[in-house]
Amino acid sequence: MGNYGRYAETLAGLGYDVTPVEGKRPFIQDWQNNPPDAQDYEKHSDHSIGVVLGGKHNLVAIDIDVRNKAACDVIRQIADNELGPAPERVGNAPKTLFLYRCEELTRKRRTSVFSVDEQDACVELLGDGQQFVASGKHPDTGKNYSWIGDRIVDIPPENLTEVSVADLENFLNICEFTLSNHGVIKTKAIFDSGSNNAAIPGFDDGSRTADIKKITEAAAHIPASAVEDYSDWTKIGFAIKGATGEDGRELFHTVSAKSDKYDPVTTDRLYDTEVHSAGAGTIIAIAKQHGFDPLKWDANKGPADIASWDAEPDKPGDGSFTAASVVGPIPAREWVLDGWFPARTVAMLFGAGGVGKTLLMQQFANAVADGEPFLGIDTMKMPVLSVMCEDDADEVKRRQLCINESIGIDEFSSGPENLHLWPRVGSDNVLVTWPSGGQDEPGAFYKQLCDKVASVKGDSDKILVILDTAADMFGGNENERRTVNTFLKTYLGSIVVNYNATVILLAHPSLSGLKGNSPTGLSGSTAWENSVRSRSYLSREEDSDDVRILSRKKSNYSDISGNNDIKLIWENGVLAIPSSPDALDRINSTTLKHAIMAEVDIAWGEKNAIRKQGPRGYKTTLPSMLKQHKPGAVIKAFNDLIMGGNIVHIERFGFKTEKGI
Repeated sequence: MGNYGRYAETLAGLGYDVTPVEGKRPFIQDWQNNPPDAQDYEKHSDHSIGVVLGGKHNLVAIDIDVRNKAACDVIRQIADNELGPAPERVGNAPKTLFLYRCEELTRKRRTSVFSVDEQDACVELLGDGQQFVASGKHPDTGKNYSWIGDRIVDIPPENLTEVSVADLENFLNICEFTLSNHGVIKTKAIFDSGSNNAAIPGFDDGSRTADIKKITEAAAHIPASAVEDYSDWTKIGFAIKGATGEDGRELFHTVSAKSDKYDPVTTDRLYDTEVHSAGAGTIIAIAKQHGFDPLKWDANKGPADIASWDAEPDKPGDGSFTAASVVGPIPAREWVLDGWFPARTVAMLFGAGGVGKTLLMQQFANAVADGEPFLGIDTMKMPVLSVMCEDDADEVKRRQLCINESIGIDEFSSGPENLHLWPRVGSDNVLVTWPSGGQDEPGAFYKQLCDKVASVKGDSDKILVILDTAADMFGGNENERRTVNTFLKTYLGSIVVNYNATVILLAHPSLSGLKGNSPTGLSGSTAWENSVRSRSYLSREEDSDDVRILSRKKSNYSDISGNNDIKLIWENGVLAIPSSPDALDRINSTTLKHAIMAEVDIAWGEKNAIRKQGPRGYKTTLPSMLKQHKPGAVIKAFNDLIMGGNIVHIERFGFKTEKGI
């Protein structure tokens, strides 16, 4: 039986429209409309599987038809940055394809075709009325198509990252310029853009064009950091050109010159690249992330005059300075939790539901409020506001009494006065929304939260704010990079700036973030990772109900190379580093079982003499290989693994691992 007979029905059951394919072409008539013939899986069993794009899920695919590996790798990274994570299908490497769903039906678009290393290269957006081969043999290589990371058979279409038409067009614009850096154009781009920007106060309603002074006023808010990133820089250039045409060329040079990477020739070359969709809406959105407020414009009076950018480079009050002005000593970086949570930033803690992240952060809040070490790590003392959207007041109080007991406070005493616990289960906790117009709007709770932060902070010069969870407070699409950025940088970032606050946001990982041997703990768009300075992950040890692992997945200001994991155990209502003999034994037992499984895997893979030993031989060999553990503990753990079916004996072949612990 071929691929269609094996997998087509499974994909259809997930919600994909499938069609039999010969080579790369659909085999049946009217395949775009999912005819009954497509469901005859046995009849078409020897064919490859095509997945129809568009449909009820508005499926789109990004086909990177580029043979030059360096150029292809750059575009793959741009896709991840601009559009977010996606299942990746490879046929004739390095060429590759990413699968997304779109906010609306969209049709085919394509960059220009470039000659790169004397081979055609382009990037295509495949949309409604098209299909791609999901499984089968590639007609040119004779090898099977493969999926990198998440496979399509593991992801229902509704769980794919959702992107907007504007996001897709911005991506193709960036690809157009990227390919121009690697080759020469042969065929002009195919673009059928019907999108425009949402209405912006002070601009022509619904138009992507705008007065040069208004765009200049917006662009003046864009800092140097925003033009250091390649993707952001290209978007800014395309947006200025789309909004102002040739009038904006000098402005783009001015913005680009804020970066040390500025090159006039490259800047001109980008500005000469054909623009298909970007315009005023894009430049306004970027400027808003850095404090620009278009609503303050008076459309009747027109924009304020723009001061010359050739004036004072260190204009008082704008925060800039020259390198020559930097002299020591500079205050050392401050940490709310040394090496884990830097002060005055937005940080994130991911963890599956029920793993204990709320409990852990309430314990951390107590430590910070008292200025006491947490998990043996120094903290910075300050007032703390902990907002809890998933638990009622009684549950929070029960948890606090357990914490009090763990730190030596009896039931008749009290915890720290400067720790404020704010249970909000059942309330409207949304901080920002994106109505149908596409512009972000603060939720009613945003002002409440800011007022509460100010009240709790009082006369203190700093504050820790813990927000539990992102699912309750973020009113956008978690897979959309633009909205995630706005939430983290504009809304939570303003709390950091306005109140000298450190914000820790708790969040649940996506299904893909939970899977694999080394789960990332991430949710949706990579913007959750890219827009914060530190990210931690709390997970449950396999085969253990009460052992947790706290790990650093990202820390811009500290070294996370090597093993920085902290193992914790749940006992007496709190999570703690194990100290009692019983707790140590429980953690060590799990660690030992993983070590034994690893040795069995090595023996099986290498087909060495150890693999074929019987149980008696293993019980002799393993203790000598795992000398850090007591021989009796090794033998007991090995027996437990055999009894649990984790290690099995296959006659004539030896021992192998059957499943994870």
